[in-house]
This record gives sequence, structure tokens and C-alpha cells, in this order.
Amino acid sequence: MVNFSDRQKKILSLLLKSDDYIKSDYIAGELVISTKTVQREIKSINMLLTELEANNIESSRGKGYAIPLESKKTIQLIFKDYEDKDALIPNMQQARIEWIIRKLAVLSMEEKEYTLERFADELFVSLTTLKKDMNSVKEILQSYSIQLAKVSNKGLRLKGEEKNIRQLIVDYLVLEQSELHLEKIFSMSYTDKVFVEEIVIRNIRKYHIPITDIGFRNLIIHVEIAISRLKLANTSINQKITNIEEKSVEYDCAKSIAEEIESKIHLQIPENEVVNIYLHLLGQKRMLIREEPSSHEIKRAESGLIEKVLVEINEMYQLDFRQDEILKNGLLLHLESALHRIRLNMPINNELIEEIKTNYPFPMQLAKLLASSLEKAFEIKIDLNEVGFLTLHFCGALERANSIQSNKEIRAVVVCTTGLGTSVLLKAKLQSKIHSKIKVVGVYALYQLEDIDFTTIDIIITTVPLPKKYSIPDVVITPIVSDIDIKKVQDFITYGADEFSIADLFYEDLFFEELNCTTKNECLSVMTEKLLHLGFIDQKCQESIFAREEMATTEIGNGVCVPHNMEGNVFRSSISVGIVKDPILWEVGKVQLIMMVIIDKHTIREYTDLFLEIYEKIDFQYKVDKFIKQKSFQYLKKIFN
Repeated sequence: MVNFSDRQKKILSLLLKSDDYIKSDYIAGELVISTKTVQREIKSINMLLTELEANNIESSRGKGYAIPLESKKTIQLIFKDYEDKDALIPNMQQARIEWIIRKLAVLSMEEKEYTLERFADELFVSLTTLKKDMNSVKEILQSYSIQLAKVSNKGLRLKGEEKNIRQLIVDYLVLEQSELHLEKIFSMSYTDKVFVEEIVIRNIRKYHIPITDIGFRNLIIHVEIAISRLKLANTSINQKITNIEEKSVEYDCAKSIAEEIESKIHLQIPENEVVNIYLHLLGQKRMLIREEPSSHEIKRAESGLIEKVLVEINEMYQLDFRQDEILKNGLLLHLESALHRIRLNMPINNELIEEIKTNYPFPMQLAKLLASSLEKAFEIKIDLNEVGFLTLHFCGALERANSIQSNKEIRAVVVCTTGLGTSVLLKAKLQSKIHSKIKVVGVYALYQLEDIDFTTIDIIITTVPLPKKYSIPDVVITPIVSDIDIKKVQDFITYGADEFSIADLFYEDLFFEELNCTTKNECLSVMTEKLLHLGFIDQKCQESIFAREEMATTEIGNGVCVPHNMEGNVFRSSISVGIVKDPILWEVGKVQLIMMVIIDKHTIREYTDLFLEIYEKIDFQYKVDKFIKQKSFQYLKKIFN
């Protein structure tokens, strides 16, 4: 049996995440060790890999280390027993911070404490490094109104209101989707878990509560957390019970669920817990529908605000969604439940948020514009999970704007785990990318399949594997509806898409290998002045770049920002690239790489994948670091070709 040390696992984990060489000084910096130690560890790892009959880690002078592609699968198998993220030793500061918070959440389910020394030992870091991490941990916990309390000499544990601790558990354990881990920490038998699921399904059917698969899973997890916490002392939610519609079907359903759980599990469910189930059910309202929203929806304050934002989008990007009734009604339906959840402090979990951020950066910019207007109008804070759901509606609108219509109609039902936003995107994507008309006649959660009449349906399009085969074909796709997913329905459609080379948008005259600037506006001034001087843009376009940055930051993480134009004339579409000599504070964080996108608004639809391609090239910090060190226009062209 080959055993890798914790440090070796960290090195392997870092190399597995990379699709290119990583220099030893970068590895050394992440693990807080010397480069000579890295070299020694690589030699030891290679000896162990030889025993496993796997190719050694490649070493290249000037480039660093990389795992050969043919060896990655073999090495990944080494970690098959470490799929639970708590078992993998995190290799970067942010990962360590998240690991600590997850560990504290687990400890809160067990009423246990942990000392700093024990955290340091398990993370394989010094106490000095750990204390720096703990400062960030405390900041994150503070955002939940939770503190770290010291229990005599036993160690640290979470201290705060029960509802806040439960929200932390949901965010840092449930969203990790580690079912094995949840099984270990929830103090429920398998029989009780089955009882709970049966009780919830029976009641949401009985009271006709529409709920998505994700909503159903979140509700089950919430109930399991509540039951596990209630078995501890003084862990019931203590909250004011106000504005509860006791005659609503949601409240009747919540009360019925609680009564049946009490009978089956022999555990008293306080009224506050009944209210919490009610709020979860209420938060699902309008998240799952079976047909398109009608055009005669009642207009309210949000309607005028949506119209205003669509006018702004048209002025910025020459994208006219003002007549898109599906978009407007879809946003209204979503906001009806979203604003209700936000006001009740009942955040929803968006399990697709990372995929949405990666695959749909431009639609997310549109969603952020709407979110910003909503925040100002209603004096609320809209988190990234909600922005992600709004993004899906704009994805659908963009696809409809480019749709190709034909005479043939394929009738489809969608089995969708995430509700209206995803279903609208799915339909629009299919209509845009294929030469057949797809009519989505219904959207269903997995548990509703038995209720569908398939006699007039041609195909089932599902975002989750079906438990059995039905009388018509089905195709499984991902919720984000990638091009690969489109190809999976080749029996019914013909797929086609335009391609362009992003490398054609780079000009050497617009490449700044060392910007000696100290402020955001100084950087923007230098780069836009060059664009103006060379005749790429006019002055109005230059001003719009500053105006766009004032509306909302264009930072995308990893020390990168992507400013772009809104108005004015663009005489030649381009991307200006600037490397700041020393990272500067932008708005949220520090920025060193600026990729300024300048696109003629009349041709912006030709570049729908442009933002995605930029994101793919800078989605890891080591990629950004490598590019900054190269400071080469030829290297820039090479990586984008």
C-alpha cells in the first residue's frame, strides 16, 4: 500500500488542478516551504508513483512541474478515499479558510471544540500562518453574526443565534454536496431519513406545493439539520413569529409535516420550527411552473424597474429586450419569490453558481445591472446566488435574440431541478442553436414524472438521470446547457454555431507590459487615451468606460478586471491589455491584470463567447501569475489562439 504524506498530497492536488507547468517557487509559496523542499518532495513522490506504475511528474527547466496527462487518472484514483473535502488537505489560504469554517460547522453539530494547535496540525501549517487565516475566518463568521467562543481549555466553538449557525451549516456543508459527510454528522438513522422524505413528499403532493428538486433537497436537508440540532440542548430557533399566513396552504403543509415527524420520530417540534418549514415552502413559490408565464401578469413596482433596466441595457449594448415578454414576465415571477425571501432573510442556495459564473459572464453582467437597481430601489442586498438565477433569464433572452426558426416543431418536457430560470434558458438555447422548433410544453421536478401524459410528447430533456426508461426517448444534459449538451439531441436536431478567434482582437500597440499606475482611474485613463489616440474609439466611448466602472466593479477575481464600453463609437473592436507594475486596490480587491474589452455595440452578438473565452484563460491564479511574469504580447496571442 503506497502512502503519500499530507505535504505530498497537497503538491499532487495542486498539480492535478493545473493544465500547464507550475514553477517550484509557486508551489513553495502555496505550501510555505522552500523550493529545495519542493524538489525533495517531488523526488519522493516520483518514487511512490513508480511503485504505482504511473509516469513520474515531469520537470522542465524554466517551466516547472506537471503531471503527464496519461497519469492524471491513475493519480486521481489515489484520492478516491479523499473525495470528502474535509479529508483533502487544502493547499491555498482561501481553501484553508473554507476548510476551517466547514470543520467548525461540523463541530457545532457534535457540540465539540477544537484548539488552534489541533487546527494547525491537521492543516500542516504553523501557528503563525493559522492565526492569519483565523482573522479571515472571524470576518466571514461575523457576516453571519457568529463569533468564535473559547470554552475553557477545550478549544473554540461557534457562538451565535441558532438560525445563523444553521445558515452557516447549509452554506458550508450542504452546498459542498458531500453526502457521505452529511450522513456522518446528521444524528439520524437511515430509517428516520426515509420517514422524513416520505412525509415531505406526501404533504407537498397533498397540498399541491410547487417545488423544484433543489428546493426539495434543501427542504429535506433543513429538516434533517433541525432534527439533529433539536436533539442537542437549547438549539431551537428563537425568532419573532410575524406576518404568518396561518390559513395558507404552505402553513398547513408545514404544520402537517411537523406533526407527522413528531409521531414517527418521537421528537417534539416547536412552533418556531414549524414556521421555519413554512418559510422554506413559501420561498419556493413561483420557482417551478409548468408553462411559460402569461403576458397578463399583474404589474407592480418591480415591473417599472425592469423596464428601466432593459432601456439601459439597450443603450449600453444595443441589445433590445424591451419587447421580450418571456424575459419580463420570467423576471417578475422570479422576483416575486426572491424579494420575499430576501426580506425574510431566507437566502436560497444556487448550486450552479460556479458554472454560471464561468459559462455566462456577459449575461451575469446584465443581471448585476438589474440587481444593482433593485438594491437601490428596495434598500436590500442581493447576494451572488440570486444574481445567478437572474443571469439565467438573461441567458435565455440572448439566445432568443439569436434564434433560428423553422417549420418543424418538437414537443418536449423538461425535467429540471432548478426551476424557471434554467427552463427558460434551456428552451431558448435549443431554439437558437438548432434548425428545428422546440416547444417546451411542461417543466417538471423528478418526483412528478409519473404525472406526465407522454402521448403527445416527442422527447424528455432532463438535467438529472431518470430512474427508469419511459415510452419516449430522453436525453440527459447539464443545467447550464452547454454546446456538448446540444449535440446530445442529434436524433431530433441539427446543431450549428459560428466561431471566431479572440486572438484577432489583440493589437500590440494596445499591450501595456508595465503600467506604473497607483489608482483605478489612472489605469483606465492611460489605456483609453491610447485607444482614443490610435482611432479605435471616440471620446464618448472613452467616457462610457469610466461610467460603466462607476455602475458596478468589473473585477472577476484572481487579480483581474474586465472593463468595457457602453456608448459612443467603436471604429475597431479590440481588447486592450494592461499589466500593473504593483497590484492596486480596485474596489473589492487588488487588481494587476486589466483586459479592457472594446466591442462595437452593433456587432456585439458576434462575440457572445468572448467573455467566456477570456474567463477560461484566467480562471486560476497560477495562469494569471504566469502571464504577468511573461509580460509578452506574443505569449498573449499564443494562449488565446
